[in-house]
Amino acid sequence: EGSMGSVVVYTPPGYDDSPDKSYPVFYLISGTTDTEETFYKVGRTNFILDNLIAEGLAEPMIVVMPYGNVAARIAEQKGDVKPEDPPRDSEASNLRMKQIENDLIKNIIPYIESNYRTIKDRESRAIAGFSRGGGQTLRIAYGNMDTFAWVCSYAASASPEDMDTDFVTVSSNPEQTNKMLKLNWVSVGNSDFMYRPVMDYMKYMDEHNIKFQGLITSGGHTWMNVKKFVTESAQLLFK
Repeated sequence: EGSMGSVVVYTPPGYDDSPDKSYPVFYLISGTTDTEETFYKVGRTNFILDNLIAEGLAEPMIVVMPYGNVAARIAEQKGDVKPEDPPRDSEASNLRMKQIENDLIKNIIPYIESNYRTIKDRESRAIAGFSRGGGQTLRIAYGNMDTFAWVCSYAASASPEDMDTDFVTVSSNPEQTNKMLKLNWVSVGNSDFMYRPVMDYMKYMDEHNIKFQGLITSGGHTWMNVKKFVTESAQLLFK
């Protein structure tokens, strides 16, 4: 009830052959116009991880890809019209983000952890997202530091205003934040329309002594870049 209903789950090579082994989990949220299928259909996440794991470059992990637009999925389930996407950083947009945060924390994580062999601690949970999914990721990670120790935003940012108000515990206590976050990854292309806001976000973190790992590439707001970001950041997780 009130859930996004469906997620796509990737299990690493060897998952079925080693019934005694448990794995860390990487939650990966898609962008505004994408669904839970986009990260593997367009983003090729399953191939990227198969290859990285085979080469010993990434830890074997389960990847959970939810649909980032809960309101649309609920409308679909009820036979209603898909609601319009609210403008970025609006009150409506933040409410929408709260919806996926609740769904993830209350429905999806418990479901995954009771149906898959997962390691159930914060250091074994990572979260990442592209575009709006990246904005959702930051809200979820910063609002639930007890749940996630690894956070990656791809072509997304948190505004200085949000950092000062909604995430004041993160920005006002950098020592604590740096201790808790094993990775705070930020990446964007230099011709992406999100380039400026991401730069502002990085500058904010610099000024507040929040540690992060940044990657600026060429290119725009594209899945070609997202594939790069996933490839690079996945190699750092759970190590």
